[in-house]
Amino acid sequence: MNKEFYEKLLTAENKYDRLDGWWKAEILYPTIDLRKYKSYFLELLKDNDTDIALHAWQLLPKLVKLGIINREDFEINDFVRALREGDINGWWIGYDLYKEGIIPLETLKENAKYFENALKADPFTRISSWSLLPYLLELEVVSKPSEDYLSELLDSQLNIHVKLNVVYLLFELKEKGVIDKIDIEKVRKVVEDPQFIKLSEAYEKDWRKIIQQLDKVERSR
Repeated sequence: MNKEFYEKLLTAENKYDRLDGWWKAEILYPTIDLRKYKSYFLELLKDNDTDIALHAWQLLPKLVKLGIINREDFEINDFVRALREGDINGWWIGYDLYKEGIIPLETLKENAKYFENALKADPFTRISSWSLLPYLLELEVVSKPSEDYLSELLDSQLNIHVKLNVVYLLFELKEKGVIDKIDIEKVRKVVEDPQFIKLSEAYEKDWRKIIQQLDKVERSR
């Protein structure tokens, strides 16, 4: 191992290069005293570039477990900024940070309104936030939404790839009790697309289950 090369990487001016170095912490730890350089990592947690900061926060639990970073070394409020800026990746990372014991549940609860905004945001943020929703409901971070903003995407001009994933997510959320009903007519329009079965198989989705669900609803009418 070229120790000098990695020491430069851990302290690199280019933040993405520096992140790359810190992601190798488990490999470098036996050879390099990473605690000597932890200030360079801690800078990343506060970076103005939310993408860089989130990557650093995602890595943080590993560095805490390795004993490189202590809990008094970082401020949880530095992470709150990401929750409030509407980056849904921040909420997925926040959920993981809670599970890892890095942030308290109260941090998520106090900022729940920013997650609720994501439920009706741009299509890709919306899909990701509705995917995360069951986990936050279980933790009582948010309440069950009164409106199904996810189904609205089936009326949009989005391509079949996106709408297909919305359909499968809708049925998953229905099974989990997150939504009470599904607009079958909207779903059927997607299912009747000539590409639906082929793309479902490409995404390793069980299209037969969707067809069965639709037929079941039709028979109950």
